[in-house]
Amino acid sequence: MEIAIKDNKRNWQIVKDNRRYLFPPKIRLAFKICILVYAVLVLINVLMRQFKLWMAFVLPIAIIVFEVQIYYFAKKTINLQKEIFKKEEISFDLVFLDEGIDMIQESQHTFIEYKTIKEVIDTGTLIMMLTRAGAVLEKKNATKTQYEGIREIFEKKNILCKMKNI
Repeated sequence: MEIAIKDNKRNWQIVKDNRRYLFPPKIRLAFKICILVYAVLVLINVLMRQFKLWMAFVLPIAIIVFEVQIYYFAKKTINLQKEIFKKEEISFDLVFLDEGIDMIQESQHTFIEYKTIKEVIDTGTLIMMLTRAGAVLEKKNATKTQYEGIREIFEKKNILCKMKNI
């Protein structure tokens, strides 16, 4: 079975709007666990009447640092794209094959094996496949049957897939 989705785009606005998905799920999970542990520790300190004012500023500072890192990583991704393709926006096609995904951009073929895909996230307007190659599929370019076919492929390959119904 072959499903071809044409005219997907990657530019600064798309990467900036979806930059939180660029970090691996393990890092996002670790950050959420740290926030939860911090909140519990602050609550314990409040109950023991040992709360200090500086404790209230640690979490917001950590969140700001994390957001700056994500922003920097997104900017670095786009700068790398500009360096390679000499363009602000690239257009690429995705062909879903039985063995993997063929990403065709600027007449270059990149083959992404399904086993390298860590997670598939539906952001509403995009479907992001978290891999080293960082494939992004624009939902508006896929028909309902193509979308369902892609979801079936990911389910068959046992890939963590958070795709919504159309």
